[in-house]
Amino acid sequence: MGLVLTGGTVGARRTTRAGETVVSVAADSPGPGLLRSAVPAGHDIEFATLSTLALASEDMRPDDWRRIAGAVRAHVAAGLRRVLVLHGTDTMSFTAAALSFLLADLDVTVVITGSNVSPDQEHSDARKNIHDALVALLELPRGAYVVFAGGEDLPGLVHLGTQVRKVRICGQSFESVNRGPVARIHDGALTWIDRWRPGPSGADPRGDLDPGVLSFRLYPGLDFDAMRHALETGGQRAVVIELYAAVTGPSFALPEFIRKCRDGGVNVFLTASAPAAEDLSVYDSFVALREAGGRYLPGMIPETAIVKCMWALGQTRDPVSVAAIMSTPVAGEVTG
Repeated sequence: MGLVLTGGTVGARRTTRAGETVVSVAADSPGPGLLRSAVPAGHDIEFATLSTLALASEDMRPDDWRRIAGAVRAHVAAGLRRVLVLHGTDTMSFTAAALSFLLADLDVTVVITGSNVSPDQEHSDARKNIHDALVALLELPRGAYVVFAGGEDLPGLVHLGTQVRKVRICGQSFESVNRGPVARIHDGALTWIDRWRPGPSGADPRGDLDPGVLSFRLYPGLDFDAMRHALETGGQRAVVIELYAAVTGPSFALPEFIRKCRDGGVNVFLTASAPAAEDLSVYDSFVALREAGGRYLPGMIPETAIVKCMWALGQTRDPVSVAAIMSTPVAGEVTG
């Protein structure tokens, strides 16, 4: 089985800095003993390990997603079809989305997990999370997933990589947003909850990432002129806006911002963090945003929208083609 190490809390240990105990990423963590102890009963798993990064996940950048995807491709080239990625939790959902798109052309199953507590601490959840990730890897179809329990007495939940978000700092830190978890792991066995059946993606294996995306979340008092200035000076070629939960935005300012972006050849994609609902009420402000040229992405969470937009820009800079890629389902990111 392929293993990719990237750092994070699961690859960290406690140290002392300026008289204070801190958790720092260590190049030689987690050790082979932890991995052996996490192998499911009845299985003899050998790991082919690539130590790609040694970063706290808050320091991850799109270039690092490319490196992780490259490590997975190296495992596939060596004949492996199941790969475990150990990663920090804070930006795990972004990496899961990135791998969902960057590897969509491959017949490979990738499971990402980490831990809330470093392996050298008592009551660490690292062993349980790795164990449950390995159980899931043995059964899941191709695609990218996050598997996380968060404690020895908690079931591991299997989340599709394009629909998962970190919502709390301890315990079961991750939730599936616009669909239920794919499965759960309990007592070493996987039980399906909402079986994921990947279809042919038609993804371009040359797909790259272009980080030229401006993203922001709406709040009362947001200065759209400042956002426009940031767009003009930063040279971004697309904007992802997280609307309010009812899929609304300020009708006195946001439509004009969208029109100016559209006139400049910059796509504006609209997302919402709340779960999708079939009986969603449509408000006047949403109609105004759509008429101004905003493209709503139903059921696509903001984290995934940002990453997919980078992936789309990595394939083409034509706004029409970018919009077409964003609306085409690839890895379960589009609902409704």
